[in-house]
Amino acid sequence: MPSLQCKCSLAATEWGAVIPERFVRALDGFEAVLVATPPNRWLSPSPCEGWCAVDVAGHVTAGLLVIEMRAAGRPLPQADPDWREVAGEDPVASWRTVRARMTAELGPGALGRRIGLATGQEVTLREFLEEYPLELLVHTWDLARATGQSVVFDADLVGPALVTARRLAPGGRAAGQVGPECALSEDADDQARLLALFGRDPFGG
Repeated sequence: MPSLQCKCSLAATEWGAVIPERFVRALDGFEAVLVATPPNRWLSPSPCEGWCAVDVAGHVTAGLLVIEMRAAGRPLPQADPDWREVAGEDPVASWRTVRARMTAELGPGALGRRIGLATGQEVTLREFLEEYPLELLVHTWDLARATGQSVVFDADLVGPALVTARRLAPGGRAAGQVGPECALSEDADDQARLLALFGRDPFGG
């Protein structure tokens, strides 16, 4: 199977100079895998237990909806949506529509907005997006694995995401939101370590 390198250029948007560059590149990487998904693989099981490829697509798209709401200063929903409803009949079109709408909200004022996190912390939206590649990279791998693709992330995306993962994974595991860490050999690379921290077997299903 071909290897998909996530070496995508910065999206040309009005706010491209202020949106965190790694966030945009991680979005590009997820979109590349989404676009390359064969039409007959949307219901293929993913590494996320109980989720198919379309559920991963809907979940990540819904994450952009939340960012859009944060940027606009709107209240967040009290419950998760149905991932498949978010993905719709055309997951690529749904993603692109939501991504464009979210990006349009990410002006300098929105990026400077302070937001509260579930952990009780308060950060600017820009700071939140600087760490968001972690979410995108892990689920990009999930979607690739579910749909018969291979993905290799740039080291300068994986390195910062691994730092964030090491800080967040223990709390997520304690809350039952992250599976047990997978054991790896000492020579495992940073991408494998990132995935293993979040309960993914980098070399298995």
